[in-house]
Amino acid sequence: MPKITKIQNPSHLMESRLRANLELIEQIRADSINDIQSLTEMCQHMTLVTESIQQNYQALLAQNQLLTGKLLSIIDECNCREGKRCGRCLEILKTLGGENLEPKPDAVQKYQTLLTQLRKLG
Repeated sequence: MPKITKIQNPSHLMESRLRANLELIEQIRADSINDIQSLTEMCQHMTLVTESIQQNYQALLAQNQLLTGKLLSIIDECNCREGKRCGRCLEILKTLGGENLEPKPDAVQKYQTLLTQLRKLG
């Protein structure tokens, strides 16, 4: 038996294409909403991670400040004098200031310049 093909008029073909396009647009919009939700969840997660890092860093800085204060008080309570420090106080000073205890006058200026440049970017 021969297959009969139904010929559709052009207006029906246009409607079919329009419906298919509308369905595709709806799928794209649904995918976009899902992508936005995923992005929002990732941003919320990154916010939590950032807050956690910030809290940990603040705690670390507080602990560092406490230890630095304690080490400086040990130096202050020692019987040795500035310029003629004992071995223990010299070790503490090296630990706090690095091997080179000479002040770096331009370090603060470099830091401030860098900080200013970074703030201009943000």
